[in-house]
Amino acid sequence: MRLGLRRLLTTMSAMENKGPSMLASPKTQDPLFRRIEDVHHSLNKPYGRVLDAGTGGHSLKWLATLPDEAVDCITAVTADATSGEGKGASDKQSLLNTSRGDALVEGSWCSGHAPAGDAFDTVLCDYLIGSMDGFTPFMQDSILGELRARCAPGALLHVVGLTPIYAQLGAAQYKDLKEAEKIVVDTARLRDACILLAAHRPYREFPATWIIRQLEKSGFEVITPWKSYGVIWKHATIKRQLDVARRKLPHFADQSVAAAMRGQIDALDASAKKLLGATGVTYGADYVISARLPSASGE
Repeated sequence: MRLGLRRLLTTMSAMENKGPSMLASPKTQDPLFRRIEDVHHSLNKPYGRVLDAGTGGHSLKWLATLPDEAVDCITAVTADATSGEGKGASDKQSLLNTSRGDALVEGSWCSGHAPAGDAFDTVLCDYLIGSMDGFTPFMQDSILGELRARCAPGALLHVVGLTPIYAQLGAAQYKDLKEAEKIVVDTARLRDACILLAAHRPYREFPATWIIRQLEKSGFEVITPWKSYGVIWKHATIKRQLDVARRKLPHFADQSVAAAMRGQIDALDASAKKLLGATGVTYGADYVISARLPSASGE
């Protein structure tokens, strides 16, 4: 659920009205990345040595547009460069500037196979924590501490995530949703059910409150206010999630269950086309939480 979601800015930053900055790219349209640029602009802090801790084609494309004078080098890390977001990063690898030391490397955090390197000035966690169940499950509470050890004093760390679609939703709350909102929730549940029945691991998102607690426990100072951005779900957005579910069906142990699931997927697809169309419904939110590691002088 990380890419292809059209985001609607639901909170405005006072910094967004400032003039052009050497720390911002004129090509940035994604409000999540624009928020990160605003934070660096407000603190007058160049990016320096950048660690893209869970890289993908989307984040790598943005990093490649940042002004050269604000970036020393970029280290982009993926657990698997052959599939998923890692494959997207691998496809965009040519955007990296190897002459200044940029590199795409494979490694897995909290597993004993983390990549080398430390003293990074900027760390980006672009949907990284939500994806960890697919690679290093049950280690989400350790990742920020491990990344802190890679940070230079005064470093900025940015966590981009998605508010859980259904994990915090009880039966009574679900009943009170509008029909269009129920389609979003049903899609997320059905997709994850198909992933599990295929013996694969779904992602697990965490709410912003959990992220803030972990940042503070790891010694970071959260920069307030943090920002959230409503997600617009159109039929095309829902269809992409249902296509994930469809691709899992051949992996089911029982193909009669797969056939039943296919019927559910098709029915939900038809309902989404009818109720959401090209206009969509706003449900849930992405968030950007920026935090700073205190400098050696305590500033």
